[in-house]
Amino acid sequence: MSLRRYRREASLAIVSSAIAILAAEVAIRLVLPPPYRVDPGAIIGARMHRPDPQIGWVLSSDSMRVPHRLVDKQGVVQYDVVYSVADGQRRTSQHEVSGPTLIAAGCSFTFGHGLNDEDTWPWLLQEHLPDVHVMNAGCMGYGTDQALLAAERQVLQSKGQMTAVVLGFGDFQIERNRSPQGWMAIVYPFSKPLFRVSSDGVEYERQVRFLSAGTWADHSDLLGHILNTLGNRIYGIPSHNEARQLTMALITTFAKRFESHGVRFAVVMLPHAGDRSREAQADQIFVVNHLRDAGIPVLVPDLPRLSDGRLDGTRLLVSKIDRHPNREYNLILTDQIVRFLKAKMGFTVS
Repeated sequence: MSLRRYRREASLAIVSSAIAILAAEVAIRLVLPPPYRVDPGAIIGARMHRPDPQIGWVLSSDSMRVPHRLVDKQGVVQYDVVYSVADGQRRTSQHEVSGPTLIAAGCSFTFGHGLNDEDTWPWLLQEHLPDVHVMNAGCMGYGTDQALLAAERQVLQSKGQMTAVVLGFGDFQIERNRSPQGWMAIVYPFSKPLFRVSSDGVEYERQVRFLSAGTWADHSDLLGHILNTLGNRIYGIPSHNEARQLTMALITTFAKRFESHGVRFAVVMLPHAGDRSREAQADQIFVVNHLRDAGIPVLVPDLPRLSDGRLDGTRLLVSKIDRHPNREYNLILTDQIVRFLKAKMGFTVS
């Protein structure tokens, strides 16, 4: 083959490949939804959080007041609040409370996203438990795995001062427990643990990260989809049904660990705006039935609903564009938690 012919055929191959890639890029953009990319408006703020090699991220140990203001596209302020954080937890009282500690564990619903300190359910619960120190160990974006790891860390550091762990559980945490690339894009730049079901309950496997940040995938849907799929394959991300089993194994395993330290454990199911979808209802039934079979106390709160069964968002959520619970939601929830703790766990309440 002559050098001229070789160059011509090589150029033709390159051009053909470029056209094929371009055609694939166009086709994917027309047919598929955009790939997962880092969300600049992600819920995990760097100032208030720091990386943690086991849990993925935790609240800062520094004492700080962090403002959080949400303004909609029309310039209307949806909320303008301040988060008070110290020693890796959110404030639950204006003064120090002595006595044994009850840990409120969970995600942003427990932390109180979009709320001032005094409007969170752990703060409201503290007002009803004067002889117990209620610790808000909830953290933005946590899955069930991270919430339980954070609670266990506090139990191990407490030197026998813990009395109970109450897990605020939302069925949406099942997807988080899978650690898929779609979720890791939201919590970037932090990693997240991935557990596996084992003969002993669960075992930690690895930390999962979002793979495609800062790559050409930021500009190409084709490469973005490839890296999203590759990330899930590399990490061995379980299916949703497998994540249901994993979630129950996490809860029952940690319940036994807490019990071994003399710490009582209970679960509070947290209603949310999307909890009437077919998948969400199936998840809720699965979790509640398994918790009851395992003998773990579980509260299924009753909150105001619309005629179609959906949560009354106008009344109970912080905003139409941010569907986290508001103060009224937490007041109703806390009232039911108080009665639940008194009846099922023997707490003395005011």
